[in-house]
This record gives sequence, C-alpha cells and structure tokens, in this order.
Amino acid sequence: MEKPTLTTVEGLRLALEELGLNSKGLKPELKQRYRKAVKKQKSSLPPPPPKEQQNEDKSAQPFDYYLFFDVEATCIEGGGFKYDNEIIEFPVDEFRSYVKPTINPTLSEFCINLTGIQQSTIDQSPTFIEVLNQLQEFLARYDLFQSASASFVTDGPFDIRDFITKQCKHSKIKKRPAYFDIPWVNIRKLFKDFYGLKENKNINGMLNHLQMQFKGREHSGLDDARNLAAIGKHMHEEGCIFKTNCKFNRNKRL
Repeated sequence: MEKPTLTTVEGLRLALEELGLNSKGLKPELKQRYRKAVKKQKSSLPPPPPKEQQNEDKSAQPFDYYLFFDVEATCIEGGGFKYDNEIIEFPVDEFRSYVKPTINPTLSEFCINLTGIQQSTIDQSPTFIEVLNQLQEFLARYDLFQSASASFVTDGPFDIRDFITKQCKHSKIKKRPAYFDIPWVNIRKLFKDFYGLKENKNINGMLNHLQMQFKGREHSGLDDARNLAAIGKHMHEEGCIFKTNCKFNRNKRL
C-alpha cells in the first residue's frame, strides 16, 4: 500500500485517518494536526542507544556458536601429565560419547572414583577415531567451522592443547583435525581478565565468585561443560566479549 501524499488535502485526510484522527477541515488545519500527531508519536519512542553502544552491539560476540568442551581421561593417582592419558569421555555441548582406551584399557580405581565412569561402560564404547567421526557429523549438522563460525570454550588450555594432542598420538592420527588447531577461548583466563582477578579460577572457583552452584557430578565431562556454559551465559549477560585467547603451539612437545 502506497503512503498518502501529504501535499494534497486528500492525502492529509488519508494520513490522519490512518492515525485514527479527525480528518475534517481545510488544508492548513489538516497539516498542523498531522504535524502535531507525528511529533507526539516520536516523543513517545525510547531514545536510540549511543553510537558506541550500537557499534558494540553489532560486534557483541565474534562467533555464531560457542562449544563448551571438557574431556575426561584415564589417570592414576599422582600421575599428572606425564601419564599416558587417554580420552574416555568426549562431550561438546550436548554431544557426548564415552571412548574406549587402547594403551591402558583397564581404568584405575582412582580414575573410576574421580570420573564416575565404569569399566563396563568403557569396554562397550567406540574408539577415539570412531568418536571423531561422530563429532564431525555433529559439527556438519550445524555447519560449524564452515558457513557458521564457531569457537571451542575450555576450562584452561589443557583439553585441546594436551589431551587432544596425546590422544591423536595414541590413535596414530598424524594430522590433528583442523578445528582443534585454530585459536579458542580459555574461559579461566577470560574470567580472570574480565573480573580483574589476580589468579585463574577453576570451575568451582568461578561459580563461587558468581554465587552459583555446580549442577550435576563434578568430573563428568558433560556436566562440567554444562556448568562452563552457565558461567559463560552469566558473563555474556554482564557484557563480556568472548574473543579467542588461547592457541595451539605445534612446535611444543609434551
């Protein structure tokens, strides 16, 4: 529908009728009535945000998707990173698979108590290569790292820098998947910088700082990832911009 022409009496009358106003009278009277109505309408609208805020809103978050990522791996008490950790739980957002280890296929009692993952579960699980194939199907479903931009979000650098590197070596994968080689978000560091803290905090430390509680079972990869997502949501609502701050150094050996 074309807008009424405001240079004619008929056009002014149509415009006033659209506003639900009296359309009777001569042209000067109609014009004045219309101008007052428009002025009143504009004054009732909220003011536009400042230019700085408009620019910030347009670039509020640099990625379309954020994948909160936390793996669980084989371990022994006191083993640290020198132990041949193998991934046994691989969650990304709501994608999760348990993983069958091949170097040390029997879980230690310490590992079972820490993660809650049972030996029977691991024995029936797919290998890491099979899980990677499932993950890539999950990523393709949402065009992640393709037409849709995405970034992993991890609790520290360890999951992608250390555990993925070790597991690729154990599984004889010569070239890491490309999406694990691009920079990602270390939420521990981002949290420290955003809130002006002196030291990094772990998941429980971040939750305590925000007066939130851990939901689920600690050291369950999926529950850890869900709690990281809750922390990230809170930070986003307080104005935090999730830019990448961690990258993989291919030349550094574990």
